[in-house]
Amino acid sequence: MKTLCKLLFVLGFSVLLAGGLHAESARIALAEQGRALQPVIVSANAGDRVKAAAAELADYLGRISGVKFEVKTGDGSSGIVVGTAAEFPGTSSDEWLTDKAITARENYLLRSEAARLLLIGNREQGVEHAVWDLLHELGYRQFFPGPHWEIVPKQPDLAVEVSRFERPAYHSRAIWFGYGAIPERKADYEAWCKRNRATKGIELNSGHAYEHILHDHKAEFDAHPEWLALVGGERQGAKFCISNAELRKLVVADRLKLLDADPTLDSVSCEPSDGGGWCQCAECAKLGSVSDQALFLTNEVARAVAEKHPGKFVGQYAYNEHSPAPSISAEPNVVVSIAAGFIKGGFTMDQLIDGWSEKAKTLGIREYLSVHPWDRDMPAQARAAKLGYVQETIPHYQEKGARFYSGESSDNWGCNGLGYYFASRFLWNPEEAENAEAVFDDFLDQCFGPAKLPMTRFYKLINRTTPPVSDDLIGRMYRELKEAGDNELDSAVRARLDDLVLYTRACELWMDYTAAKGDARLRAMESLLRHAWRIRTTGMIHVMGLWRDAPKRDKSIKLPGDCDWSVPAGKNPWKSGAPCTRDEIDAMIENGIATRAIADFEPATFSDDLVPAAKLKLATPKPGDFGGYQRGTGSYWTWIDKAPAEIKIKLTAGIVYQNQGPAKVRLYPAAETQGQSVSEGEAPPDKQPHEILLRSTFTGLHRIEVEDRRAGSKLEMPDGLACTFNATFDQTADLGGRHSLYYYVPKGTAIVGGFAEGPGKLLDGSSKLVHEFDGKPGYFSVPVAKGQDGKLWKFDFTSGRRVLLTVPPQLARSAEELLLPKEVVEKDAR
Repeated sequence: MKTLCKLLFVLGFSVLLAGGLHAESARIALAEQGRALQPVIVSANAGDRVKAAAAELADYLGRISGVKFEVKTGDGSSGIVVGTAAEFPGTSSDEWLTDKAITARENYLLRSEAARLLLIGNREQGVEHAVWDLLHELGYRQFFPGPHWEIVPKQPDLAVEVSRFERPAYHSRAIWFGYGAIPERKADYEAWCKRNRATKGIELNSGHAYEHILHDHKAEFDAHPEWLALVGGERQGAKFCISNAELRKLVVADRLKLLDADPTLDSVSCEPSDGGGWCQCAECAKLGSVSDQALFLTNEVARAVAEKHPGKFVGQYAYNEHSPAPSISAEPNVVVSIAAGFIKGGFTMDQLIDGWSEKAKTLGIREYLSVHPWDRDMPAQARAAKLGYVQETIPHYQEKGARFYSGESSDNWGCNGLGYYFASRFLWNPEEAENAEAVFDDFLDQCFGPAKLPMTRFYKLINRTTPPVSDDLIGRMYRELKEAGDNELDSAVRARLDDLVLYTRACELWMDYTAAKGDARLRAMESLLRHAWRIRTTGMIHVMGLWRDAPKRDKSIKLPGDCDWSVPAGKNPWKSGAPCTRDEIDAMIENGIATRAIADFEPATFSDDLVPAAKLKLATPKPGDFGGYQRGTGSYWTWIDKAPAEIKIKLTAGIVYQNQGPAKVRLYPAAETQGQSVSEGEAPPDKQPHEILLRSTFTGLHRIEVEDRRAGSKLEMPDGLACTFNATFDQTADLGGRHSLYYYVPKGTAIVGGFAEGPGKLLDGSSKLVHEFDGKPGYFSVPVAKGQDGKLWKFDFTSGRRVLLTVPPQLARSAEELLLPKEVVEKDAR
């Protein structure tokens, strides 16, 4: 992409100017003193799509300026010229506009001259992009789908100076909804995609294809069971025996038939069916790895496509068992999209990209921005809600060669909308990610005006790494929305705040449902789904995903038959009720503030300079344990008195899953200035303990990192050696099963405060029960009785996350294995 090099300000709007173009740019006035100065010009040969884009541009210029803009036919010598390079030949000789390649469809030119403003696209799609890019320059925004989140500035005098060619960094920028969109939302969603250039210049088909081939050729497969994969000695499942030449011939013919029937298709998919079940026959084994086998069939299809339909692509994922890079090369017209989830073999995304880039000419990314069963529309749970993740990964993948992007998402703009908007901007131009703060600031300014300050805090609450939804989080969200609403606001800002109140209420109802037991659980689900239906047109939560999936996964409830998602409104008693009224929305805020208490303590700050707690002479009533296993990337802190030293550990891997590759362990001395590990090892995922020897030439504090890709692992340290686990929000590993661990309450502590999810007990320094966790996620606050400070307290037989916020957040099985902040030990040992 040609970069934009000079920043101008014309009538308060930022406009960018690029050098090296074929004609000098000039400022052109579009409207002034209640008059439109330029008509919108289309060619007499303009197609319907270009005419529609021109009409939409004229309409929005009129809404911005308050005057009517006419659409006329012309030769393009003057006016606001909208069309393709073919419709207005000679407007530019740049190859980006005349290139006939499939990858050039979205290219366009924006250039202002003394007598005309050019919006010229390589094809019609490029024209549409030019229209919305110009409107963006003039201050127009469509942050989220729907009229509430559309910003149409008011500027009676319009002028612009701009000159640049544009082409996207990614040929396809798909942000699509798993579970789909309800009919009431479809048009708004499609408009959002178009207005933010989140579209597909090339329609890359990479979805699971084997199942469709099986379905469409059932009779042939019934007659030839040998075409199916041999699994456990039987021909079965939805995978193929790829070594069978007749099977490959059928697959090739099936894929060619799709292109024969629809010449507008850009591609066909040859992606295997989901899950495992690959052929175990001797001939398939000769083809190589699972990835080799999948690509072998894809290549055969690709060669046939290249011969009969040159210029068309064949899509495939690097996913699940065929995630790892193959040993064979892909045909030039194969696009391999690497899945950012369900990775097998213990590889990182960078390792997969590097491996596949050596074998395939073109790569894509199959991202999981939001998967409803994973995040349930809750704050900060999806990747889209982690704005830093979006800001970092999209430019990084593009820099490493990815040119297609398919982001599974949900229609849940309450929690993830800002992330989706970020993605749309960065996918077109990854360089814009460097200005993410400015994009965020623009969103807050445009959407909330005088309520910007509390809404900044609101979005930082829901777009950071937070604990699961809790009374504290809900209470804070309501309080920020209340403060925002207390400002003098226009109706547009008020409508956006109302949407977010309705979203917060949905989070509240979800929290109540997850905590409910017995008969109350079904009633809580009913309240949630009734509310979801009433707010369905806002897009704040993914109503279809919630209703279709959540009740089916909860085996403790059963919806009444007429309340299933498939039962339409009018027959479904839960799909009823008008949109929420002003009084109802105000009551939600008031009740939320009154009933959702926020934490009554201030978190304390402690250093990371950990030392043994021996000077405190603490007693351990009974040794604790770390539970059955950990999942994720866990950090355990230990201490070495004399160097060189050897630490003989045991590591068990594959406790939950056996197909994620080995668990890896690394040793990091705190004194190592480059942050490098000095010793490493790994254990195969066989559920058996393996001895690993870690060596260090450093003394003092060390961190042992165990990474298992959430497949489940267990670290066993030598008895008596320090082994401390940090109970903080940024600890990414989960402890599985029930665990019992000690922590220290410093002298003078008044309250032990923190966060917990999952059941268990909290014992004070005398082993007395002082708090019992009911399993509901939330903050806890326990007064420290006289004489109970300066002692070890205990989380006893607990499960789920524990976070300590008012005392040092270090957990250990005993006082002998506990490390504490140096300042705490020195102070309390006096």
